[in-house]
Amino acid sequence: MLAIAGGAALVLAASTALGRFAWSFSAPHWTYALSSGVPLLSLCFFALLVTGKATHAAALALCAAAAALLLLRPPRPARPVLPHWSALAFLPFFAFYLIHALAPEIQPDAVTYHLGLVSDWIRNAALSHRIGFYDLLPLGLETIFFPAVVAGGFSAAKLVHFALLCATLPLIARLAQLFGLDRTQALAAAGLYFLSPVAGISGTAAYNDAALVFFSLAVLALLAEDAAQPHDSLLFHAGLAAGFCYAIKITGAVAVAGLLGWLLWKRRWRGALLASLAALLSVAPWMLRSLLLSGNPLAPLGNRLFPNDFFHAFNEEILARYLSDYGGLAWHRIPWTLAIDGSILQGLYGPLFLLLPLALFALRTPAGRALLGAALILALPWTRNIGARFFMPAFALLALSLVLVLPRRLAPVLLLLQALLCWPAVLDLYSSPNAWRLRGFPSDAALRIESEDHYLERSLPDYRFTRLAARQLRENEPLLDLTALPFAYLNTVPTGPLSSSQFDNIVQTLNTAYGAAPERLYPVRCRFPLTFARGIRIRLNEPLPGSWSISEVSVERHGAALPISRNWLLRASPEPGDAWLAIDGNRATRWSSLHDGKPGMSWELRFDRPTPIDGLSLILPNYPRTTIAAIEVENIPRRWIQVSRQAEIGTPWRVFYRHGAIRFLKREGFRWIAARLGADGHGPTAESLVALREAWGVELAVRQADLVLLRLR
Repeated sequence: MLAIAGGAALVLAASTALGRFAWSFSAPHWTYALSSGVPLLSLCFFALLVTGKATHAAALALCAAAAALLLLRPPRPARPVLPHWSALAFLPFFAFYLIHALAPEIQPDAVTYHLGLVSDWIRNAALSHRIGFYDLLPLGLETIFFPAVVAGGFSAAKLVHFALLCATLPLIARLAQLFGLDRTQALAAAGLYFLSPVAGISGTAAYNDAALVFFSLAVLALLAEDAAQPHDSLLFHAGLAAGFCYAIKITGAVAVAGLLGWLLWKRRWRGALLASLAALLSVAPWMLRSLLLSGNPLAPLGNRLFPNDFFHAFNEEILARYLSDYGGLAWHRIPWTLAIDGSILQGLYGPLFLLLPLALFALRTPAGRALLGAALILALPWTRNIGARFFMPAFALLALSLVLVLPRRLAPVLLLLQALLCWPAVLDLYSSPNAWRLRGFPSDAALRIESEDHYLERSLPDYRFTRLAARQLRENEPLLDLTALPFAYLNTVPTGPLSSSQFDNIVQTLNTAYGAAPERLYPVRCRFPLTFARGIRIRLNEPLPGSWSISEVSVERHGAALPISRNWLLRASPEPGDAWLAIDGNRATRWSSLHDGKPGMSWELRFDRPTPIDGLSLILPNYPRTTIAAIEVENIPRRWIQVSRQAEIGTPWRVFYRHGAIRFLKREGFRWIAARLGADGHGPTAESLVALREAWGVELAVRQADLVLLRLR
């Protein structure tokens, strides 16, 4: 317990000290020191991690040195914000939240990438060079989780995030004061946000949503401070907070855009420059890292704007379409889902959420227009992912707008109603049984009276299997994860769902190989007069339902296949990064368009010098006639000559390529597969792997309920 509290306290003290120093010990409000100090501490740890010097000793020494700045001018204790009557609403929730924050981590994203990547940094004392979806996300908050975990374990990281949730209360009070609301109204607005079930469960886990709310509101508060008494230093610190919004989540970029847009509209040129430079301290390191590793500064998103070999833009678009409606949720059901249900959109705010349309009456006042305008900007990312957590920044400002328009005497009623309606026992009466919210009161686990292992075994379904798998794997050993294991409790970072083009290609290969009936593959042979060729191209002529694929291409001279040269160049449209799969000598793999075939799609190989060839052999799925695609050869004068008129389509092959699929996995560096049996997701593939182990060439290493760990022979 002391280590947990000490780890969180050390990080918070270091952040506050750096922030106070950056403010020259004169911040208008103590929360601003935190909003400036956390980005600076994060930048220090980014530098430590990227240079590979992030040892335990270095992490603790850095935090201790930063915290020592508090001794230069010790801060005065902040005056209590809560009046006595409001304790009835806040204190029970504070105790409830604190117990959950102290308990071992069990929340889905936290036990995967939020803490799983931190564990990886601790094992290797450095940021990884892996290129995966979560690896290339901005991980600014995780960098300050890093020293907390080093000092006090995962629960210390949870406490850091919980502290930022709690710090949002006085920040909302300060914001309310700047916009002309009294303390009672501020408490009501803070209560609507703090007591909401989604804020409670997210803010007590090692997530980053509550942190994003804190830093987003800090940007607005600092702009309001500047409006009351203009000073460029306020804008510099607003830029620090805005930039860290991006470092927390890519969607936090709207805070940077909103801040700079406002300053440019107001013609605060110097202030805009200072804010930009401050924001770049947090934005540039993560963008530069993504650019250097993948060629895409916005990776793992933005792959249509910055095409690269590591992520499929098509799969990104599929994910974006799903997140915009969560599988077809009608827009008119969203308010009810966010207020009452809590399962479909993964969280709820309580029935008072349905009062938010009244906040539009705040448009009648300048303060209301400012709050609603800022809420609109912060709500923009939510339109692309309508999950409840992503609405939290906008909700905090809409709560302020709501209390602004209601009679002041109703503010205490609003606060107490929110407390009553969001208390766990009352939530049981109306929310979905599957609602994502805090449940139970794990005091024994929080105080470590109950061991972490025992609590995790009964509270985290896949924990036992993960620990059994960890005994089989060497540290940092590659693992293909088809089920999204809680890898914070594993000794490696697996390649799993939402990972990369590598994962997509492996899954496609496995799914093709496992089918109940073997796939039909067509051998195609072209013979033509000996030609000095600069390249060959296969171009789709007709629309094709489903993806267009090429399994293998072989270039021939006198009936013999030419060896593949490293100097040959490959192109493909779309998905050029996968073009090599058509010449890897493995019929189980293929280049694929990933979506419906359209005329003009092509696969192309260019020789490093004119090369004499007189034949091509292709293996193509779903290719019953030569008119579907043109096979062309580029000659010395750089003219494309169609040779597919001489093509002969052989009898289709019906052969399983299970060993070929496993061979591909080995080539990619994998010796282990973790999967979940069943009919959903990758379950059918797992069922085939277990049932036909000899045919695949795998061995069963661990089985726990419906989870299996397979070793490749």
